[in-house]
Amino acid sequence: MIITIGRQHGSNGHLIASGLAAELNFRCLDKEIVDRAAEDSNFNKAILASYDEKRIAPFISASPHYLGVGEGFRLSTQIASAQFDAIRSLAEDGNSVFVGRCADYVLRHRKDLLRVFIMAPLDFRIRTMMERRGLSEDQARRLIKEVDKDRSSYYKYYTDQIWGDINNYDLCINSAVTGVDGAVKAIAGVVRSLENNQKT
Repeated sequence: MIITIGRQHGSNGHLIASGLAAELNFRCLDKEIVDRAAEDSNFNKAILASYDEKRIAPFISASPHYLGVGEGFRLSTQIASAQFDAIRSLAEDGNSVFVGRCADYVLRHRKDLLRVFIMAPLDFRIRTMMERRGLSEDQARRLIKEVDKDRSSYYKYYTDQIWGDINNYDLCINSAVTGVDGAVKAIAGVVRSLENNQKT
């Protein structure tokens, strides 16, 4: 079973993903995707991390003769391709929870896929980031806006789909209502139901 978790910034999506992986005895793959992409490509981890789920620059390098990038290709596209290859490779290793990075789209043809999106009202996410990072309300609001813009742009560019659109997911959860534990239990319940259906 493969589970993908899309998440709004401050919705506790990573905590839910890691809790779900622990509950189901799955692997939780977040920064591990970047690690695998670095292992399997010509890009080092620092370069990959700097482009990780970031907004797409509006320009194309005409002739980037560095880092093994071919004529006329965006560096960002080459890096995203390395990450998507890493996602496909990691998915072949078995039960996993993937966090972000268009994994729901990259793996969309798999029959063992559950696509989840974690959301929460803005005021909840602001409070979460204020507590987690020690930010002021304005700082938390700006950070959430920037990160969500990055994720939305990245998703739109590589999938031609709308990030957070309910039509792109099998399950959407408001973590302000469920809390982390409630979200974990809800998703785990769906996964177990799907697994039981596959056995019958």
